[in-house]
Amino acid sequence: MLFVCVVKLERELKVETMNTVYMAFANQKGGVGKTLFTTLVASYLHYLTKINVVVVDADYPQYSIVAARNRDLDLIQRDEYFKRLAYNQFSVIQKQAYPILKSIPAEAIKTADDYLQNKIPNVILFDLPGTVQSEGVLKTLAGLDYIFIPISADRLVLESSLSFARTIQKAFVNNKSTRLKQVFLFWNQVDARENKSMYEVYGRIIRGMNLVLLESHVRDTKSFRKEILQERRIIFRSTLFPASKRFAHDSNVEALVLEIAKIVLA
Repeated sequence: MLFVCVVKLERELKVETMNTVYMAFANQKGGVGKTLFTTLVASYLHYLTKINVVVVDADYPQYSIVAARNRDLDLIQRDEYFKRLAYNQFSVIQKQAYPILKSIPAEAIKTADDYLQNKIPNVILFDLPGTVQSEGVLKTLAGLDYIFIPISADRLVLESSLSFARTIQKAFVNNKSTRLKQVFLFWNQVDARENKSMYEVYGRIIRGMNLVLLESHVRDTKSFRKEILQERRIIFRSTLFPASKRFAHDSNVEALVLEIAKIVLA
């Protein structure tokens, strides 16, 4: 199946006149999904809309997104189904796979700025180490336009995430010497069995801290742990294809992507 569709986003945004937006998913807690969401959002926007995306992988030393691209390329060389899928997709959308630029945290903004000397994408997403203690992370965060912070209802994760969000907002947002315009939080790993009133209480606390919580949330699903299931021809995470439409809808990732795009590209 060819993953090309027309989304409402294209009717609302004037892609040709957009300035390049620098954004990242970030948190001081590891394992919250920053690399996952970077890949999902980059692939959705680049392959399903007219928006052109670049990813700067500065997640030193593992470089997870660079490694994922290498696995994806290897897969389409070995598997005829995915080879045909890639050929059909790129023939229709008439653009290449989004570039992945390898960098280090301290040089990530410069890496993006240098790229802009030759090409002008609509969005550059940055993937950074999972701790702000890594050299250069704070410098890069200050040089972004928007930061999106995945949070979960786990008390320790939530407390750490809110502390991180408040620190970044106080230090960089509305600071004339930095670029950062706004910090947004969104719920990840939402379990339908959990008490909805708990999220309402947490939401009031978050807003009481003058932090912005997105309306969209991502449902808890084991699929996030997977990339491509060859035997079932299902795509979850990939740098060459968008997530399968059913997964994007059922997990609510599609709603999250559209809400984020409307914020940063309007």
